[in-house]
Amino acid sequence: MQLSILLPASVIGVSEDLRVKTFRAGLVGRAAAIFMVDEIVIYLDNHDAESMENQRVFSRLLNYMVVPQYLRRLVFKKHEELRFAGLLPPLKIPSHTVPASLKHVKPGSFRLAVIVKVDRSRLVLEAGLEKTLLAPTPEPPLEARVGSIVLARVEDPSRLSAKIVSPREPPFYLGYRVSTPKKTLGEFLGSVEAVKIGTSKYGDLVWKRLDELRRLFSGGERVMVAFGSPSTGLREILAREGVRVEDVFNMFVNTVGEQGVETVRTEEALYITLPLLASLARGYW
Repeated sequence: MQLSILLPASVIGVSEDLRVKTFRAGLVGRAAAIFMVDEIVIYLDNHDAESMENQRVFSRLLNYMVVPQYLRRLVFKKHEELRFAGLLPPLKIPSHTVPASLKHVKPGSFRLAVIVKVDRSRLVLEAGLEKTLLAPTPEPPLEARVGSIVLARVEDPSRLSAKIVSPREPPFYLGYRVSTPKKTLGEFLGSVEAVKIGTSKYGDLVWKRLDELRRLFSGGERVMVAFGSPSTGLREILAREGVRVEDVFNMFVNTVGEQGVETVRTEEALYITLPLLASLARGYW
């Protein structure tokens, strides 16, 4: 089962201050990692330059967070958007908390690496160790391009040998991926196949529809959970496109219940919604 969350680019657009944008992106990245989200989809509020810019900055900040610290200098050059990257909280997911020395690396262990050289028979991998690792060039469909981040299984640390493997192979969470479709919410929802759940204070109380949610999630399909913007809910966002929530969502739910504030911020809604829906989607209860 793949769990995706759909967020508008304007989540970080509430302020022009890059420090505020960075802080808000950090809250989102942490929530996604805590609840083992597979994908963060950043949709456009509209097709104007501001929304495109917010999407680009939001994506870069989230990608920076999910790349292990030992690879960041290699993957990310100097960018204005990363000026306040020190404000981003560490994720400390299993792919980040790996040994920094070869003498502590065990055969069969996994770590993310960057391909720094490719020839016909082997790849040279930078994996945050004292020396680079060597791996046979994998068969398609696995990527083998210089600059690509790949998952390596260390075969023999003493010989610096490794093998490129599928991200599905390790028994632990590798982190989220970030998608940036050049589409608004209605356009995106109409283009994908998945179980689609909308969240809103105008939705049905989620605990009254738990049995239906379990049935929806039982098929093992991709699950997408959509959230509105800091200023506009999903119903209003879709109405601008002439789309009704009933046309694009399998279910439209309120995960908060009665609220004592006028609006629940998007990042707050993540921490309220994901404990329930992520657990249901994975069949935990």
